Amino acid sequence: MQPTATPSTTRPTRTRYRVVGFILLLAAITYLDRNAVSILTPDIRKALNLSTVQMSWVFSVFAIAYALFEIPTAWWGGRIGSRKILARIVGWWSTFTIATPFAWSFPSLLGIRFLFGQHRLPLAL
Repeated sequence: MQPTATPSTTRPTRTRYRVVGFILLLAAITYLDRNAVSILTPDIRKALNLSTVQMSWVFSVFAIAYALFEIPTAWWGGRIGSRKILARIVGWWSTFTIATPFAWSFPSLLGIRFLFGQHRLPLAL
């Protein structure tokens, strides 16, 4: 019977660098997305004829949904695993990024941004 490898005798893999690189890439994409919306605020307001107050609701509804679903997402991640959660986050985030320019009114934009904020949970829950 061969002895099992101990942490001091095994060589570390480069997987951790890939994981950190992937996480940094995702963080950069989400950062760009948040900045793109704020930079495009004047164009969005003009296209949908929104007031400053309405636009503040567009930003607020995202933050509200994000905060509301923070704890349920952590609980859910503990139950099904972080890889599955991360895959769903990326999928839903991408879906709502694509959906945002298709908003046709203030309520539709609010709905999309709310769903954007709760993107971590599947819509079926």
